[in-house]
Amino acid sequence: MPDRKEAEMSKYEFAVAYDGTGRPEPHSIDVQTLAPALLAFGRLLREANHEINGKKSIAKVLVVSDFEHKCFHINFELVVGIYEQIKALLATDEAKSAKDILEWVGLIVGPSGLFGMSFFQYLKWKKGRKVEVVPPLVDSDKRGKIEVRIVGDGNTVQIDPSIYRLSENPTALRAARDAFIPIGTDGFDEVKFKDGGQIAAEFGAEAVRDIVESCNSGIAESKDKDPEIETVTAWLSVYSPVYDEDAGKWRFRYGRDVIYADITETDIAKSAIERGGAMVDDAYQVVLEISSQINSEGKVHQANYKILSVIKFVPAPPKLQQSDLFD
Repeated sequence: MPDRKEAEMSKYEFAVAYDGTGRPEPHSIDVQTLAPALLAFGRLLREANHEINGKKSIAKVLVVSDFEHKCFHINFELVVGIYEQIKALLATDEAKSAKDILEWVGLIVGPSGLFGMSFFQYLKWKKGRKVEVVPPLVDSDKRGKIEVRIVGDGNTVQIDPSIYRLSENPTALRAARDAFIPIGTDGFDEVKFKDGGQIAAEFGAEAVRDIVESCNSGIAESKDKDPEIETVTAWLSVYSPVYDEDAGKWRFRYGRDVIYADITETDIAKSAIERGGAMVDDAYQVVLEISSQINSEGKVHQANYKILSVIKFVPAPPKLQQSDLFD
């Protein structure tokens, strides 16, 4: 695995504004409504980056600013890293920057006609209907376009093949659907995507319904059985100590659940041995990878956990020994 320092970093800002006519509190939003939408943009853009730049290219989405008057407005920054090894495998004009990916998804203004339609525009056009690709499918040429037709209808559109593939990716579709969660709640009836002061796209309640229908139908029809992978920052506490430095998994409490987590990419076991052992309730703040198997109904039925790195360690408070009661 190449070091992150070997990656060429590309950054670009975009903004999302949730709005609603006559909202009494234009600067506020329920955190339980906002949180899944914020996380959804991160998941969607990571999937889009993987589709266009490959699985080894990194991407993260940062919230970088404050709020605008008259609507709930969030400024983001997409950061994309393209490893030198990836650039060697791709043609120079195929390694896409953060700006390219945002144009491709439809979050900022892109060159007219470059993709035929952005990802969000395509989902709106599809309206949940079943589609088929008009032969030939130029599967290996990401620079070409394919023609997609509504089944039983003469209505067609030309889009980039990668956008079509992303529209069949259930992880991306779940993220796209979640990005619109605020619409239809608490008076929000419109979302705008902005590139600086320019509106790149805006979708009202009806357009959002069309997009969500396409997400739901795509998820239901998906044949992709790959697990859904999410990376989160979490606190884990030791449930049952292991005194073997070579142990690959430890049992932790994660919220109310007891989980087995892979620790092989960390020095958790080694450090515990050096301290003389681990204690129940020793706590670790970690970067945790959760790999979830999704069933045909779109529900998680099995999850695997892997600790990618340790951010902070907090030892458990010392236990009171029986002999201490008589001191």
